[in-house]
Amino acid sequence: MNRLELDGETIQLDCDGHLLDRRNWSEPVAEALARRDHVRLGELHWWMIRFVQQHFDAYGTPPLMRATVRTMRRETACEDATSRTLYLLFPDGPIRLACRYAGLPKPESCIE
Repeated sequence: MNRLELDGETIQLDCDGHLLDRRNWSEPVAEALARRDHVRLGELHWWMIRFVQQHFDAYGTPPLMRATVRTMRRETACEDATSRTLYLLFPDGPIRLACRYAGLPKPESCIE
């Protein structure tokens, strides 16, 4: 079992690096998880993290890539958003990594 040490606290992770208990999520936890993946969270990363959290809360599943791109175009200053844009933000899988940093479980559609 993996764990994350943050400010003297141990947070349990599953074998894919996702929080076992979403109640442990906070912005500092998201930043620490991203650092483990050598990702520095910027404005669009935070938009995506919040978007997947809201979608998961509303529908019980993470959003599809196409819906994410469409919503990003509508809600952010990134008018030329594409799936490539998302991969530049989250190189190892946009939805999977956004879910990890958002405190959500690994999407069932991930085969990795």
